[in-house]
Amino acid sequence: MSVMRIVTFIISVFIVGMVEMMVAGIMNLMSADLHVSEAWIGQLVTLYAVTFAVCGPILVKVTNRFSAKTVLLWTIAVFVFGNALIAVSPNFTLLIIGRIISSAAAALIIVKILALTAMLTAPQNRGKMIGIVYSGFSGANVFGVPIGTMLGGWLGWRATFVFIIVVSVVAAFLMMRYLPTPAELSAASGDTSDTSSQYKILNRAEIIKYLAVTFMLLTANSITFVYINPLMLTNGYDIQFVSIILLVNGIAGTLGTSMGGFLADKLTSKTWLLIAAIAFTLSLAAVNWFITNSIIIVLIIFIWNIMEWSTNPAVQSGLIDHVKGDASQVLSWNMSSLNAGIAAGGMIGGLIVSNIGVHAVAYSSSILGIVIVLIVLSIKQTQKPQI
Repeated sequence: MSVMRIVTFIISVFIVGMVEMMVAGIMNLMSADLHVSEAWIGQLVTLYAVTFAVCGPILVKVTNRFSAKTVLLWTIAVFVFGNALIAVSPNFTLLIIGRIISSAAAALIIVKILALTAMLTAPQNRGKMIGIVYSGFSGANVFGVPIGTMLGGWLGWRATFVFIIVVSVVAAFLMMRYLPTPAELSAASGDTSDTSSQYKILNRAEIIKYLAVTFMLLTANSITFVYINPLMLTNGYDIQFVSIILLVNGIAGTLGTSMGGFLADKLTSKTWLLIAAIAFTLSLAAVNWFITNSIIIVLIIFIWNIMEWSTNPAVQSGLIDHVKGDASQVLSWNMSSLNAGIAAGGMIGGLIVSNIGVHAVAYSSSILGIVIVLIVLSIKQTQKPQI
């Protein structure tokens, strides 16, 4: 793929990641302006995850007969409209409507972009390229959210969504120029007929295993990460240290997405997933043991997050290995599993904190990590592509 096409794909994924995470940075500003509690504003994250999980597979199915370029251009227009509603909303009700619209559009954008990435990349480089494109999502944590938070502080929270709209319009113009035509996709797939949007699942059982890995990983991750703030504060750290932890998470995520795709190509998806799942489990098990040592705990959290983020490109690459043709539908199932895991992890973590204590979240995540390792062990090994 050309450099500009890769840039277009990264920016498209970046705006999806930013609109999901942005609420956390401007929650207090939105709460004060709309006269709604921060607890209710926080539910916008849950609303995003649920809408994403439900609408993604449905929208992919409905739009599958249209060209990817047409679908993406119309979808990003809807995405801009949804965020414009949020930016001008005079009340919480209209904001919710805008959030649902933008979340549904985001679900379609990211799976279409990732599917195009897979279709336009040689099998031996597929994991690496998916990791590079998906780094736009983790990059939104490192760059997008801090920029949006600063804009919100200077100009008001609505300016943050105006910024998202501006970047989305830039992405739309890039899409018009650099998205592939149906003829390009047919040539890339080696199919000269007009079937570039068709797909066939080659091994349903393996698809289910990979989706289970995604769901369980995000559940385990969210059980602890959603409550990282109280976990750190109850162990003697201050809010500035929590900010450092969040920065470390963002950096680890950006590195992990690129690294995971590269290593999935080199070692196969199963092999890297097994290594990452074991490291993820051990690092979470070690959190409580070393939580009073600031240097070691930062290192542990870095390892935990780089391993967790590295699994997504590996899972996506593994899923694509079991699909013939357009992988959009299967990738949408994976993104739904991801968001369902985030929602489930947040709820389970809340129950653990309420009934046992915040110290138990990391241990609970590591127990789920053992289950993840067992699922990965059951996945069939695939041959590394010959370069």
